[in-house]
Amino acid sequence: MKITSFFSKIFFYASAFTALISANTIAAETVAVYTAAPQKLIDTLVPAFEKQSGIKVEIVKAGSGELLNRLRAEKGRQTADVIWSVGGELVDFNKELFVNYTPKDDDKINPQLRPSQTWLPFTAIVSVFLVNNQQMKGADVPKSWSDLTKSAYKGKISSARADKSGSSYIQLATVLQIYGNNDKGWDTYKNIMANMVLSNSSGAVPRFVNDGEAAVGITLEDAALRYKLGGGPVEIVYPSDGTSLVPDAMALVANGPNPSAGKQFLDYMISKDAQSSVAAIGRRPVRIDVESVKELTPLNQIKTIEYDLLWAVENKKQLVGRWSDTLLDVQ
Repeated sequence: MKITSFFSKIFFYASAFTALISANTIAAETVAVYTAAPQKLIDTLVPAFEKQSGIKVEIVKAGSGELLNRLRAEKGRQTADVIWSVGGELVDFNKELFVNYTPKDDDKINPQLRPSQTWLPFTAIVSVFLVNNQQMKGADVPKSWSDLTKSAYKGKISSARADKSGSSYIQLATVLQIYGNNDKGWDTYKNIMANMVLSNSSGAVPRFVNDGEAAVGITLEDAALRYKLGGGPVEIVYPSDGTSLVPDAMALVANGPNPSAGKQFLDYMISKDAQSSVAAIGRRPVRIDVESVKELTPLNQIKTIEYDLLWAVENKKQLVGRWSDTLLDVQ
């Protein structure tokens, strides 16, 4: 009996140790995600993915440009598995850092929102104006990009820097695609810049408008919607001369430490559950079987341009350089 009892205990402890090692191995699986996503999206979608997959997500949050700089610096010793919710032009401009991946529900992605094979669309972003009527002080509410050039808006417009913010670069490229990458287009944008107060953070722009520090903000639709639904003294304006409907990007990092977990993360973000959460938060989903929330103006009532993402990618260095030169002219 004593010998039997001894071996029973050995077997029990060995089994418990094996189970503990197995549990720790499962718990230790992680996916490292670099993201510029709004905190609301992170707080909603990351816990849902962790619960569904059992994979722990390690988030590094920064601006799109900063994240790409970090990936370039880490080339050959990558610590990230996925980049999530950044400007697609930045991914296309650094294709060597990523590998193509076809997610499980690839056939459910709206083909109009799939402009690149290097990255996957996560949401569709619309550029808008957010206006605080209490701060207009007699000026009319701007209805178009050209309206923003008027002297009545001097010092009243909040915008992020196009050399720091992916969304702000899209706004620059949008104006140039509407009015032309020529003297007319640059004169239009230069006159808008002359009325701007610039920020390094795109997330600060709608907050400044809501808090009354600016009368107008050039921002993203979902950020504007959060303040409107929060009861702020603001309204959303879709430029009558056109605006962009541009997907933000997510992609698998080449030679990341855990590509399997990275693929599972991308699969989940395309899933119907995740895209329904995207819609509920106020962004435009990219799946053909998920609708936007009713509080947003239907896309068929918004004048959108055929935003040329490839042109924006190929000309980014030149356009940002001219933006910097123009900034010196208006300061």
